Amino acid sequence: MRRSCLSLLAVLLAVGCSRPVSSQALGFEYEPPSGVKLSSEEPGPPAVARFEGGVEVRSVPGTPPALEALPEAVLGAAGVSVPGKRVSTSQGTLPAGPVARYEFQEGTHRTLVYFLPRPDRFLLFTFTAPERDYGPRSAKVELSLSTLKLLR
Repeated sequence: MRRSCLSLLAVLLAVGCSRPVSSQALGFEYEPPSGVKLSSEEPGPPAVARFEGGVEVRSVPGTPPALEALPEAVLGAAGVSVPGKRVSTSQGTLPAGPVARYEFQEGTHRTLVYFLPRPDRFLLFTFTAPERDYGPRSAKVELSLSTLKLLR
């Protein structure tokens, strides 16, 4: 009985875990939060990876906006509409480099945005979820960003 419970637990953990995603088009390797899988990838430009659960990553070619740029300018440069009213803006650093972090709210949904400028492009991570799910899920998305490795 004990062995079958441990086997079941191992299977459940394996099913719930995510696998790293490597994308030459986006120039990164990334391990999304547990249970979140890549659903589609478009070569672009800009290259876009969409994941289950409201996570999207864009790799936008060209000179990026400054890290200090207004979020509306960053989103516009990525071809993304502003997802509501801005509720916070901050800057920080991930293992992949300096980032700007923004949060927006529109109706009952919230959106988290991370902007990672590179010399010849920028990455834009977005996560959108209903307000009731946003807190715990956004924390998992933010933790997963520590797995980001740039390939170029």
